[in-house]
Amino acid sequence: MVRLIPPLLPAFFALISMAASAQRSGLGLKAGLGAAHTRSGAMNGRYTSGATVGLYAPLLAAPRFELQPEVLLTALGSGYAGSEGERLMVRSVYVQVPLMAKVYVGSTLNLQGGLLAAKLINATQYTDKGEQDVTSGHRPDEIALLLGAGLDLPSGLDLTFRYHNGLTPVLANDNVLFPRNQALLMSVGYRMLAFKAPSTQRRRR
Repeated sequence: MVRLIPPLLPAFFALISMAASAQRSGLGLKAGLGAAHTRSGAMNGRYTSGATVGLYAPLLAAPRFELQPEVLLTALGSGYAGSEGERLMVRSVYVQVPLMAKVYVGSTLNLQGGLLAAKLINATQYTDKGEQDVTSGHRPDEIALLLGAGLDLPSGLDLTFRYHNGLTPVLANDNVLFPRNQALLMSVGYRMLAFKAPSTQRRRR
């Protein structure tokens, strides 16, 4: 856990600075669960459970438009069949920095899309025989496309459903499979701080 602190700190302070300097903005904490796997034209891994937790800073740029940078710690992964038919699973943990654009179609409902840059922290392979660190066999970074929808409630609760589509392969030195992360994630967030009155922030007609 200690080695997570250096990559998280710069993004954490940048997020607070952006939120504090923008009008009608806030800072929130979010967490969620989902399903993830890897997929390519040559392979299709089994879905396995995923999870995410982190900070987000919604910045109200216009009455129906928000930009939302985030800093997340996210667990993805995939199940596979081994060379002898055995079942195995790889669990990967990333520090992610998404930037989302949110367009509101009502006072609470929004459609959102954006890009994500991520740094791999750890990758572990699990089999019936035990576990093995396979971080060195994975790319150290990832770029992904994010699409989704959300409900931002006047109470400060934010509900989000998101599709994660990796644009870069997850394996290093791979010239055959080119698997990419795919995931469906649902999260619940709460805007802990508002740098302007929430009633003004929520006025969308």
